[in-house]
This record gives sequence, structure tokens and C-alpha cells, in this order.
Amino acid sequence: VPVPVQWPAALEPDMLACGPHATGGQIAALTASGLGALIPSSTAAGHAAGEAISFALEGLLELGMARSVTWGNSSFLVLTASGQVATCPASDARAGKTLCSPVLAPPVPGHGRFDVAAPAAAAVMEVGGGHGLRAIVAGNGHISLHDLSSASMGEEAAPTWREVGAVRLPQGSSDGGSEVVAVTATASSLLATTAAGQAYHWDLINGLPLGPLAAPSLDAPAAGPRRRSWQSACVLPSGKIMRLASSWQRGQGGASALRPELLL
Repeated sequence: VPVPVQWPAALEPDMLACGPHATGGQIAALTASGLGALIPSSTAAGHAAGEAISFALEGLLELGMARSVTWGNSSFLVLTASGQVATCPASDARAGKTLCSPVLAPPVPGHGRFDVAAPAAAAVMEVGGGHGLRAIVAGNGHISLHDLSSASMGEEAAPTWREVGAVRLPQGSSDGGSEVVAVTATASSLLATTAAGQAYHWDLINGLPLGPLAAPSLDAPAAGPRRRSWQSACVLPSGKIMRLASSWQRGQGGASALRPELLL
């Protein structure tokens, strides 16, 4: 179901982040360059049409373009093209801009400068009440979860990513339109979105999957009157899945333009 939102002029978002319960169900949509928009909770729930409020993430240029974003307890967590992670205070976004700062951590697995393969879909989320980080990385037919932790030598050792769990993607989910284009997670759910708009959903216990063979549920979008390019999705506090897509639409003057859409 299309969500009635009025976007800022010329904004073409690439990724989506659902706010935690404390935000009342707000959503942030962002471009790879860090331009974004906040969608009111009533609009995100599909209850009323609303206008998205524009904002910008500043301080990302040194780390690279944004590849994914999640909304933690108080900050946006941005995974950049270099594999580095940045944190950006979410409350400042309501004033129009928020200054991001790098997190002291090595590149997310599969996203370092020595990784020659094309980066897989990945994201970083808060764990432990906001005191820790977990990377979610899709690739080679599975999704792995990695916690950021210090080496066993002591607190002063450099932090490392340590795999703490994984799930398998259904057979064929890496082919054609079933390629995973976005992943995200909360303490209770893991979500993988494909290029065809399908959403694979796993239940988590304390932020971890039940096991590598746990089967996901599948949520497929309803067929619409126009062809859409599916880009991202996230889970609202209500448990519903919000999708971000784009499609060519005819404007008032008759010219076609690529426009973003939110769909519940």
C-alpha cells in the first residue's frame, strides 16, 4: 500500500531506517551522499498524508558514501563505502543537520580496502542497550552477524569483529531479482530485502537467530500498476514492514520522472 508522503524536492533516497519505539514510529530515508528526510509517524503508519522534513548528515566525506543506515536509541549508525562506521545524533536531524563522527572500529567484514569482491549488503546496529555494535553482512548464500569486541589480551587491545551467528538464505535467493539489496535488524528480528521487493524475516532471541537452519518467513509486495525498483526496507515498531522503492511517474507537464515511494 503506497504511503502518502510529500518528499523534499529532488530527493531520491537509497536507504531506509525505521526509528525505535521512542520515536513513535518515525522513519528516515537517506541518499548515499547523506541527504535525508524524516517521515512523521502518523504518515509512516499510513494514517494520514504528511510532509517529510529534510536534513543532512555531515562529516561523512572522509569515510565515503553511505551504504546503509540504522536508527539506534539515540543515533543513526551509518555504514560507509570504506567499511567504516559513523554515528550521527538523531535528535539533531530535526534541526536540519547532524554531525557524524567515526566509530573506532576496523572495517566491517567484506568491506575493507583489501576485499576485491563487490561489497555485499550490510548494516550495523546497536546491541547491549546501545553499548555495543553488531554488523549484519549478506553474502555467499547466508547472512552473518558479527559483534565488535576487544581482543582477549585486555581492554587496550584493538577492537575486532567476531562472528556470533548466521542464517542461510533460501535456495535461489542470490539469483536474478532475488539478490539481497539491503539487510537490517532489531533485537527481535532480522530482515533481508531482495531486488524483487521480497522481504525474508527471521525471528531473533536476544538479538541472535535460533540457529543457522532457522527458516525465514517471506513477505512479498503486492503487484502494482507500475514497475518498481526496490531499494530498502525496515521493520516498524508495530512489526509491519516498510519498503522503499522508486518508479517512473508522469508529472503534471506530461514528462516522466523517477520518484521515490514508501509502501506498507
